[in-house]
Amino acid sequence: MRRLIQSLGMLIFLLVSTSLYAVDNAALMEKGNKLYEQGEFEEAVLTYEKILATDMVSTALYYNLGCAYFSQKIYGKAILNFEKAHELSPRDADVIHNLEFTKLFLKDRFDLPEAMPFVALVKKVRSSLSLTELKTAESVLFSLLILSIIAYRLLRGAPGLKIIFQVTIILGVLVLIMGGWLLDRANALDQEHAVLLVKEANVSSAPIPGSSTLFVIHEGTTAEILDATDAWYELRLADGKTGWIVNEAVGIF
Repeated sequence: MRRLIQSLGMLIFLLVSTSLYAVDNAALMEKGNKLYEQGEFEEAVLTYEKILATDMVSTALYYNLGCAYFSQKIYGKAILNFEKAHELSPRDADVIHNLEFTKLFLKDRFDLPEAMPFVALVKKVRSSLSLTELKTAESVLFSLLILSIIAYRLLRGAPGLKIIFQVTIILGVLVLIMGGWLLDRANALDQEHAVLLVKEANVSSAPIPGSSTLFVIHEGTTAEILDATDAWYELRLADGKTGWIVNEAVGIF
């Protein structure tokens, strides 16, 4: 009986603590928003960072933090937080706008060849879907494909069989495409990216102090992480250049 009472007491304590924890984060978010509206950007950042310290993750939190950093012209940390918000909500118009707008203030620009219109459209559609949405679409399309195959086998000789066959082919192609997108997104989630948070940094030929400098990058530049040691990251930039940089100079998303 005593153990039961103790267990119930512990459960009530956890529920109350969790509730207060959530209320406290909501209060901090409101406080941070008010500080931002009043132009107290540094204080707003400190308030939002307190929420992050509780391991809370949300699009609004990363977005607000990005805006607060942008208002201080701290573009590296602004991009880092906008990128994190974009990962959570890939179709959020405000996040996309602020992310792209912030990149206009960066020193490093990469003139990459433009993709064909159709290819660009496909990439845009693919990147706008979250992992959950891709999984749902794949499940729905696969279910429809199975139903279409069953209907084709059961209705042999019936009118409209040709249309059912064509629908089956189309669904099969869509299942393959969506499956490829899903695999690509799953692999992308395993890949980490870095954002340079300092004004500029040397990218070296090896993860060794004193190694030769290959090139210099500036605040806000993003790159894919290819490899890592205890103190270094190997990066690949958008233009394909690779090299090593000390890990304390970048933020990860």
